[in-house]
Order: sequence, then structure tokens, then C-alpha cells
Amino acid sequence: MLPPSHVAYTLAALSEIQKRTGTFEKADYRLVALAAMGADLIDKPLAWAYFYKRYKSAVLFAHTLLFHLALFLLVFWKAPHRMVYALAFNGHALVDRLWFFPDTWYWPVRGWRFHVWRRSGSEQPDIKRAYWYTFTRRPELWLWELGGAVAFLWFVLSNRLWARARLKHILQTGRLLPEEESQTTTWPS
Repeated sequence: MLPPSHVAYTLAALSEIQKRTGTFEKADYRLVALAAMGADLIDKPLAWAYFYKRYKSAVLFAHTLLFHLALFLLVFWKAPHRMVYALAFNGHALVDRLWFFPDTWYWPVRGWRFHVWRRSGSEQPDIKRAYWYTFTRRPELWLWELGGAVAFLWFVLSNRLWARARLKHILQTGRLLPEEESQTTTWPS
């Protein structure tokens, strides 16, 4: 999945959780967005720097069950007030459906190798070409990306982020502007 969809699904989910349960009200949406892309922000540079030549994969350590469990437990024990960021990071595994890539997800239980998408041609050394091959040979992935676009649109509309004050507030503070403080509630003209 592409980074914008990871972010969109995560922001939409957090917004809905906040509205329904009132939990995570102090979450910084900017940090949540970074956490949602965390596995890629760790693994892609590692692949570029060294590991791609060795493993022929850009989905490495941060995409493993071991890493996700360790992060979750570490945050749970040491900083439970930061749990929203650990959940956003772990949501990456959910949205990527990593259990379908057992060599990576269960690493190192299944050996020291990581999953390589040979059938899709994504083992290309150029990451842009790898994504091109993957998305042209697996059209069902476009449905997930379309879902990400819908989730982002829903997030913007349900939080009325078309209003300048509301958009400015979330960009500056990382938090949604409370309803009673909103200055503009109508569509822009």
C-alpha cells in the first residue's frame, strides 16, 4: 500500500475512535500520520542503504510480527500514554495485510529471509519500478488505494477541514479544533 493510504485509513480511524469513545483526545494527528508510515520510514532507507542487495526486499525488520509486538509491549509498559502511536504503527501491518507475507511477518521463525514479490516483478532495484509492476499486475491493490482516498475524504468532510480555521488548527497543533471553537461551519464559496 502507498503511504497516503496508510495515513488516510489511520487518521479516519483515530477520528472515529475519538468521536465514539472520547479516548486518545490528546493525540497529535501529525505524529499519528508519521507512526502510520513508521514501518516504511524504517525499512525503506535500510533497504536502500544495504539490505536490498542482500535480501531483495524493501519490507524488512519493521514489518515483522516480532518488531510490532516488541514496540507494542515496550510502549504498553514504559509509556502507555503514547499507546495511540504504537497502535498507529501497528495499524500499518493490518492495512498491509502482512500475514500474507509469512517470510517477513514471521521472521525469524521461518528463516532469515524476507518476502520477495517475484510474481509481480517488484524485486526491481528501482523502487518506483517495483511499485509500477506491483500495481499494474495486481489491480485489486487499486481498490485499497481507492479506499484510502475515500477514508481521507471522509476524514476531511466529517471534521470540516475545508474551513480555514479548522485546517490551520490541525496543521499547527496536531489536534482537531473542538466544535464550539470552530469559526467557519459552511462550505467555502
